[in-house]
Amino acid sequence: MARQRCGGLAGPTRRRRVVLWDGERLDSSVAFDVPLTDTQGGNIPSGDLAAALRGVAADCSEREIQAAPRDAFGIPVIDVSAPVHAFVAEPRFKVPDALHAAAAAFSLPPAPEEPPELRLRGFLLLDRTTCRLYLDTPESRDAPPFGIDLPLQDERGSVTVGVTAVHTALPVLLLGELDRMRKDVHDPYCHTVYDVADWLSGG
Repeated sequence: MARQRCGGLAGPTRRRRVVLWDGERLDSSVAFDVPLTDTQGGNIPSGDLAAALRGVAADCSEREIQAAPRDAFGIPVIDVSAPVHAFVAEPRFKVPDALHAAAAAFSLPPAPEEPPELRLRGFLLLDRTTCRLYLDTPESRDAPPFGIDLPLQDERGSVTVGVTAVHTALPVLLLGELDRMRKDVHDPYCHTVYDVADWLSGG
C-alpha cells in the first residue's frame, strides 16, 4: 500500500516517530519509530533514513500492523530500528530512491547569499535505469527548459543515489562542454536534451 506522511513526532531517545497513512482514511495511519543514529552512535544521513523508511513502509504487512501496540490515538506503533540499522550497514537503494535524490539535488533552496544557477522544472522516469531532469536558469524567463539524462544505476547495475557531482559541475558544463553531450531526440517538454551518463562514469 502506498503511504504518505501525516505526522512527525518526538519519539523515544534518539528516535523519531513518523506517522504514515494512505492519503484517504486516517484510520489507515501507522507510526514508525525510526532511529536517528546508527549502532555506533553516529547520525544516520537523512537520505539513507528516508530510503530505509520507504522500504520498511513498503514491506510492512497487515499482520504486523494488527499485532503492533497502539499509542494514545489508537495508531499502531512499530519500532523499525533493526531494519533501518540493517539498511545503514548495507544500503540497498531502489529506483524511487535514486529518482528522489536526483530531483532533490536541484530543488534544495540555496543559501540566501547564493542565488540558484539552475532550477528544477520537472523530472521524468524514462526507464528503470535513467531519469530526465528538466532544468532552466533564472534568466530563462518563459523559454522551455533543457533536459539532462542521469543514470540511476552504476556500472554494476546497482541503484545509485550519488548525483551531487552533477549539481556542482553542470553550471561549468553549461559554458561549452555540455554541447558535445547533446542527444538527437525530440522531447516536447524541453528544447534540448543532454546525456551526462558517460561523463559521470568517466567515459
